[in-house]
Amino acid sequence: MKKILIVGASSDIASTLQRDNNYDFINLTSKETDFNILDPSTFPKLEKLDGLVYFPGTVNLRPFSNYRERDFQKDYEVNVLGLVNILKNYQLALNQNSSVVTISSIAADFGMPFHASIAMCKASVEALTRSLAAEWAPKVRLNCIAPSLVETKMTERLTNSDSKKEAIENKHPLKKIGETSDIANMISFLLSDKSKWITGQTIRIDGGLSTIR
Repeated sequence: MKKILIVGASSDIASTLQRDNNYDFINLTSKETDFNILDPSTFPKLEKLDGLVYFPGTVNLRPFSNYRERDFQKDYEVNVLGLVNILKNYQLALNQNSSVVTISSIAADFGMPFHASIAMCKASVEALTRSLAAEWAPKVRLNCIAPSLVETKMTERLTNSDSKKEAIENKHPLKKIGETSDIANMISFLLSDKSKWITGQTIRIDGGLSTIR
């Protein structure tokens, strides 16, 4: 059975991934422990990992003029520096033919108002994923998932009324908001041997929003 490290295991998508799959999951979350993605001294020692998924992220949407420098810094710390710390710490623990999955957003490649900070950070995640996919091949595969809006606790304030949900649904060609299973299913595929010839990719799961008009 594959041993998979889940960073940010309290997220709704992480919960769905674990509910629907029989991997041997190792969970790291700051909500229940002293674990801190910005402090490698809090990272547990782990060996012989077959996969790693990094979930920590932010939803900090506002007009550019309303951002403070600290807003950009905090988003970068959570989305990028935390990921860098995790990958540096557990690189040597990854087995041959292991798989790493990172999470971006369609905002990194598809211009959207009020997304300046998160778009900048997620673009960095995608670039880092591609760079390490080249550097760590053929031992480790790295791929990135870039979703549109998915209904989770983190995005609840964006979908907390019928009118908000309908407006968002109508922006997508498939007229739906994403579900946690839509993302978890792709993560499961990328962790599995069924994706053994896929690396360095950013896969957009977005109801067609980024490519269909």
